[in-house]
Amino acid sequence: MEYDIAVIGGGPAGLAAVCYGLQAQLRVALIASTLGGKVSSPFQLRGLPAVESARGAELVQQFAGYVEAKVTRLVPLDAEWVTLDHHGDFQVTLEDGELLSAASLILCTGAKAQRLYIPGEFEFLGRGVSYSATSHAQFFRNRSVAVVGGERALNDALKLAAIAKRVYYIVAPPAQEKALPLVEAAGHDPKISIYPNWKVQQIVGDGYVTGLTMEANHGETRTLAVDGVFIELGLLPNTDLVRERLGKEKVEMDKVGRIVVNHQCETNVTGLFAAGDVTNVYAEQIPVAIGEGVKAALTAWSYLATRKQKRFVHGVGAGASLSL
Repeated sequence: MEYDIAVIGGGPAGLAAVCYGLQAQLRVALIASTLGGKVSSPFQLRGLPAVESARGAELVQQFAGYVEAKVTRLVPLDAEWVTLDHHGDFQVTLEDGELLSAASLILCTGAKAQRLYIPGEFEFLGRGVSYSATSHAQFFRNRSVAVVGGERALNDALKLAAIAKRVYYIVAPPAQEKALPLVEAAGHDPKISIYPNWKVQQIVGDGYVTGLTMEANHGETRTLAVDGVFIELGLLPNTDLVRERLGKEKVEMDKVGRIVVNHQCETNVTGLFAAGDVTNVYAEQIPVAIGEGVKAALTAWSYLATRKQKRFVHGVGAGASLSL
C-alpha cells in the first residue's frame, strides 16, 4: 500500500502532523518507535514535587491517543534510510528491511542534546541536571545553579540571574570568554560568576544534585555547591536519514546540520517537509513544535492536491481512476 504522507518521528511535531493529515482524509503512516518524544520526562528538585514542566504536554498526550486510534498505519520501528524513486515517491527502508512508500514525507525526527559525558550527568538527569534552561529555569528561583556551555549557555546564565540566588557560568571549550558578545553584561551582574578556563569533572549529589567538581587549566580543583546544572552545549539534529542525496537533490542544511525550511515547512526537495527541532525553525518548545507540525501537514496536503491535478493533466486522462 502506498501512503499519501509518511511522518517520521513521534514527538509533538510528528503527532500534530499526523492528526491534521488524518483530518484531511489522507492515508498517513507514522514511523516512530515511541510516541510523545521527551515531553513525559519529569523534572524535580529537592523540596519540590516532580512535575511535567513542559507546557503543552497534555495536548501531546491527547494527540498520541488520537493517533493510536485513527492513524492509517503505526510503524513502531526506526527508519534506516530514505530514497526517491523515478516517480518522485519516497521509499522509506525500515529497520526490519520493509520498504514503505509514500507520495510525500514529513521529517519530525527532532534533535538530541550534546552531552558532557561525565560522572553524575546521567544519574542526576531530571533531578537537577537539565539540557534546557528554557524548560526548567523557573525551578531555580532563589537557588544556586551552574550553566555549562558557550554563547547559548551565557544567554541562559543572564536569564537565570533574574531569579536565581547565584549563577556559575562555566565556559566550555572551544568557546572563549573574549569571543562571546554577552560576557561584558554577565561580568557586571553581581549574581554571575564566570569560569572561562575550567572543565567540569563530575556532578555530585545525594539523590538530587548538590554540586559539581571542576578543574582549572593549571590543575587546581574546586567544588561548587549548586542545586542544579544546565548543560547547554547545543542540539544535534537527527538528520542522518536524509544526509545522502535524494534523487537529483541534496537536502539543504544550515551550518549546524539542521534542515532548512521556509515559512511553509517546505525543504528544497519537492514533496519533502520538515518540522520541529530538526529544522532551522526551532525553539525547544512543545507549542512551537506542534504549530510547525500542523503547518507541515497542511502544506503537504496542498502539495498532494496539486500533484494529483498535474498527474491528471499529464496523462492519466479524464474519467480514469487516480491513486496517489
